[in-house]
Amino acid sequence: MAFPGERAAAPLKQYRSAMRRALLAVSIGLLTLIGGCGGGGDSGDTTVRPIEASAERIVIDDLPLTRSTVRVRFNGPVEPVSMRALTTAFRLTQIEDSALAGQPLGEMPIEGVELSQTSSRIVTLTVANVIVSGSRLHVANSAFEEGATGESVILIASRFSDTGVILAAGSLRFGDLRFVEERPPEVPTAADRDPALVRTALEEHLAARGASEPVRDAALALYDNMPETIVPAPKARAALAAMRGTFVDASIDSFLTSGNCTGLPTALIDFQEPPGDANLAARVTFTEEGRRVVSLRPDLEAAPFELLMTLLAHEAVHCDRFDGPEEEIVAAAFDVFLYIHLLLSRPGLALDSSPLARNLNVEAVAMLNSGRALPESLGILPSPHGREVLPGSGTAFISFAELIGGSYAGDLSSTSPVEPVAQSYVDAIATAAGLPFGTAFDLEYIDSLLAQTVTFETVVALLTLFDLVLG
Repeated sequence: MAFPGERAAAPLKQYRSAMRRALLAVSIGLLTLIGGCGGGGDSGDTTVRPIEASAERIVIDDLPLTRSTVRVRFNGPVEPVSMRALTTAFRLTQIEDSALAGQPLGEMPIEGVELSQTSSRIVTLTVANVIVSGSRLHVANSAFEEGATGESVILIASRFSDTGVILAAGSLRFGDLRFVEERPPEVPTAADRDPALVRTALEEHLAARGASEPVRDAALALYDNMPETIVPAPKARAALAAMRGTFVDASIDSFLTSGNCTGLPTALIDFQEPPGDANLAARVTFTEEGRRVVSLRPDLEAAPFELLMTLLAHEAVHCDRFDGPEEEIVAAAFDVFLYIHLLLSRPGLALDSSPLARNLNVEAVAMLNSGRALPESLGILPSPHGREVLPGSGTAFISFAELIGGSYAGDLSSTSPVEPVAQSYVDAIATAAGLPFGTAFDLEYIDSLLAQTVTFETVVALLTLFDLVLG
C-alpha cells in the first residue's frame, strides 16, 4: 500500500507530477479536422476553418472555477461576416458515449466570444463548465462566408476526462447505501483479546500494504515489546504498532515516551467508557500528574485494528488541554486520510460492522466533495462552486471542515497552539511528496497538501469502492 511517509518504502516525491499526469487524461496534440459539411473544397480552398481547439479551466485568485476558456486557432485570419454571426457561430457537444451525455454537468453553454488582440487567427470562447477532452466544437461556416452552409467540427483538447469533470464540478453520493447503514456494535470475543491471533492479523496487514522488511520487523518488535501496563489490549497494541512506517509514525513515541508536550508517557490506552460521553469513540483525559489517558469505547474492541489506527492517530494530536476547531478539523482530516490509504489494501474495511467504518465512510466522501485548491482531488475547505458535501443527507454543510466543526459546536476552545504530533504528520506527508512545508493548523495549507499528495488513481479507486454516483 502506498502510505504517505512510509520510511523504507519507495519515495513519493512523484505524487505531485503523477497527479498532474493523471488529470491530463487524454492528451490531444495538433487536432485534425473531423469534418466540414456544406463548405468543403479541394486543396486550393482558402475558406477560413478552425484547425485546433484547447480548453483551460478558469482560475481567479487561485480559485479553480467551473468555467473554462477555449482557444480556437484557425487556418487563416478570422474575418467574420459580422460580430453577431461570430457570437452565434460556436456550439459544444459531448462525446456520444460520454458519462456526462444528457447530464446537466455535461452542458457547456458558451458565455462569450472574443477575437484575440495578439493574433488574427485566434478566437477565445468563455464556457460555463469544465470541459471533457474530446468534446466537439461545432463552428458554423456562415460566420466567415456569406451564404455558406454547414459547419466545421473539431475535437477539443483538455486536461479533464469524464471522471475528472465529475470530481471537479459534481457532488457525489453513495450508490450503495450499505456503506452508511446504522450498524449495531458487535460484542468483543475471546479472539479479539488473543495476543497471538492479533499478532497474525498484524503480520497480514503489513504484508497486504506492502510494508518493507525493516518496517515489518520494527512493527512486530514494537507489538511484542509494548508495555502492557500502558496498552493492555492486543488490538490497541496492534493498532499502534501498525503505525510504524506511516505518516502517523510520530504518534508512537508521543504515546509511549516522554517525547510529547506533557513530558510524560501516556498513563493508559485502553477500552473503557470515555469520560463525559459514552457515545464518543475515543477521548483524551489527564491524570493528576498530567499524564494522558486515552479511552476507547469498549464495544470498538471488536473492530479490525486498522480502524482503531485512525482513532489513535487522531487522539495522539490532542496533547495539551486546549482544543480549538482547527485542531479537531485537522485531526479528523488525518484520520480520514489514513483510512483512505488503509482501504487501498483492505477495501473490506468499508463494509465492516463497526460503527467506526460507517463514520469514516461518510467523512471520506465529505473529503471527496470538498477542496478549494483542487476540487477534483481530496480537500477539507469548500469547493469554489459550493457543492453539497453530503448530498441527500439533509445537512447544509458544504465542506469537510464545516461537517467536523459543526459536530463540536460549543465544545471547543476558541484557539489552540499547534500540536507537535500534528506538525510531524504534516512534515512527513510534505517530505514524502516533495512539497513545501507549512503549519499544521493552517486549513488552507492542509487543503492544498492533501489534494496534491493523493494520486488521481486513488481517488478513482474510492469512486469504485464506494459505488459513488452524482448527487
